[in-house]
Amino acid sequence: MSNLIFEIDGQDLDIESTEILNEDTGQKEKTYKLKGIFSTIGERNRNGRVYPRELWEREVKAYQNEIESGSINTLMEFEHPPRTEVDMMQAVAKINKLFIKGNFVMGEAVILNNEKSKQLKCLIDNGVKISVSSRGVGTVEDGVVKDFKLITYDVVPNPSDFNATMNGICESHENGVHELYQLNEGILQGKTFAFDKSGNIVPKAAVQTLDEKVSETQSDDLKKAIKETLCNFIASM
Repeated sequence: MSNLIFEIDGQDLDIESTEILNEDTGQKEKTYKLKGIFSTIGERNRNGRVYPRELWEREVKAYQNEIESGSINTLMEFEHPPRTEVDMMQAVAKINKLFIKGNFVMGEAVILNNEKSKQLKCLIDNGVKISVSSRGVGTVEDGVVKDFKLITYDVVPNPSDFNATMNGICESHENGVHELYQLNEGILQGKTFAFDKSGNIVPKAAVQTLDEKVSETQSDDLKKAIKETLCNFIASM
């Protein structure tokens, strides 16, 4: 069983802004680049959790495929959506670089030029500090994070507002269903996940239902065929 984990252990980001000319409108527009520490390696953070070096080395290496392919998992949303999927229509920034330097995961991202990001740009122009928070699925044993899969990073308020960011109520609006979830020290409560045979993240309930359906049949070959078919179906959702 794995949980959706959000983690702020970086610092206020450096923000570079540049004015460019939009050739279509003839107007000058500001571009914003976010640079700095995205995660800390091997040190106990404010939630009391440790992310080992080998974990981040593996995940940063795997994330290069997301960057090279232009995956939606390079998109960043604002604050903490209580889901493993990235909603491209809610994105405010895009990660262009993610790499390890010393004891830190460093990153660079550019703020998108869309309606959703206008408020974020306004906050930055008025001196509001921002940071990033990793979004991933994993387990925690004795304070050490294991079986972790990085989904993306999200843009969050100044890390000094730590309690407001890591605790509270998250709202989910999926498929017309409105649900509330408790966020406790950065871990989403009441919703768990697992990995299918291809390494895709699936809701734990879906895996349990799959096992229940498989157990209803008597043939081992049929069990295997049904399970593989259901896993492929879930992974394609």
